[in-house]
Order: sequence, then C-alpha cells, then structure tokens
Amino acid sequence: MKTNMKATTRFTLAVSSLLLALGAPACAAEQEHSHDHGAQGAAADATAVDEFVNAEVRAIDSDKAKLMLKHEAIPKFNMNGMTMSFRVADPKQMEGLAVGDKVRFMPDRVNGQYVITKIEKLQ
Repeated sequence: MKTNMKATTRFTLAVSSLLLALGAPACAAEQEHSHDHGAQGAAADATAVDEFVNAEVRAIDSDKAKLMLKHEAIPKFNMNGMTMSFRVADPKQMEGLAVGDKVRFMPDRVNGQYVITKIEKLQ
C-alpha cells in the first residue's frame, strides 16, 4: 500500500511540475517584453522577410520614442503575439497615434533591440 502511495505522490508531483512549467510563459505574455530571443531570434533574423504586423497601441512614451503594442505573431522573429514595448526609429511616425488605435507596423532588430521602422494607423 505504501508503494502505491509513493508512486502516486511522485506521479502527481511530476504532472504538477510539468503543468506549472508549461503555464509560466502564458502568465508572462502580458508583461513588457525586453529579453533577447538568443540564437532562435538571430536565426529568424537572418532569413526573415519584412512584413507588416497588426497591433493595438497600449501606451505611448513620446519622451523615449517608445510604443507599447499588443501585437499579433511576428513570423520574422519567430515570436508569438504579446504585449511589449518597441522603440520607434523615427519619432515623427508617432504623431497622431493614441492609446487604443489599431495600427500595422514593420519591426526590425537594431543592436539587439526591437525597433519599429514603419508604422501606419489603420482606419
């Protein structure tokens, strides 16, 4: 009987640990995204094609030329959709944008940081 309880306890602990590990990335998705994607991101950059990504403006920091966007997946970087901050290469492109606006943007990586090279407000 004790053997079955030990086996059940170990199994429960293993399953719980696995579920916790799988659930942790989902909890972090709404956090500001600032870490590097390492080799995976670098490999995606090397073969990437520029394409627009749809997003919603969540916050605007004009002083730092940054936008917080809730964006769809970015295939160029093998990145899932999430909410994260981007520096805007040309701060003039931020003019006329407001929190809640639907936009499409072209992301790039400059010196290891994600940058918006082009952004357009959608109708």
